Amino acid sequence: MHVLIIDSEQESLDHTKDLLRKNPLVSEVEAVNNTDQAILKIINNDPDVIFLNYPSKGSTEKELIEYVNTKLPETTLVLVSETKEYAAFAIQNGIFKYLLEPIEKEELGKVIKTIHQAKQNHFQSRINQMIESSREEARFSLQTAKGYLMINPDELIFCKAYGAYTKLYLTGNRKELSNQFLLRFEEILNQFNFLRVSRSHLINQRFIRKVYRNNNTIVLFADGKEYEIKAGKIHIRKLSKFDTE
Repeated sequence: MHVLIIDSEQESLDHTKDLLRKNPLVSEVEAVNNTDQAILKIINNDPDVIFLNYPSKGSTEKELIEYVNTKLPETTLVLVSETKEYAAFAIQNGIFKYLLEPIEKEELGKVIKTIHQAKQNHFQSRINQMIESSREEARFSLQTAKGYLMINPDELIFCKAYGAYTKLYLTGNRKELSNQFLLRFEEILNQFNFLRVSRSHLINQRFIRKVYRNNNTIVLFADGKEYEIKAGKIHIRKLSKFDTE
């Protein structure tokens, strides 16, 4: 996830930045000293999470909160302060995540995990709606670092897990990186003849060209290019209907 920190105290800012960069669910961390600088960052980058140290410096605090609440429904604001006395302010302004300084690694991790899970659930809901509304042409929405991409499952050759991310290899020599776990794609694509062949690979069976039993390898072919995928023995047996060597 892309995170923005708004904090005028350099020591606490560096502390929060360091904790976030060590979190595997966080892909990018930006920091500014006041709300005036933050407004431009938010408009240009649409961060997933904003940590607002309160009271904050700058003259656009109210505008910033209103902009996020009205224009960026998928961005989560987290209020950070030294005491709990600003909790009422947070709730009144539609901010329901609250952290006390100094921020502890465990508490920060819980907040990031909760936000990430909520985004995944929202993404799954959008996919389910898309599947139900367009049965005649199966398409689903893929969340990438650049935004949302609509793709047909027939364009997807295979998926490869990278920790909390999944890299998608598409026809036309295209590649996309999603912040969804491979398990999510397995759940979505199971109905479209996809097969999980290892802990890190989910393949589209329509692109299988060869199955090698001697070294448990599956060869996929698309756009004149071959992709060798290592698979488990049980999956190799399941694919025995294909030509093997």
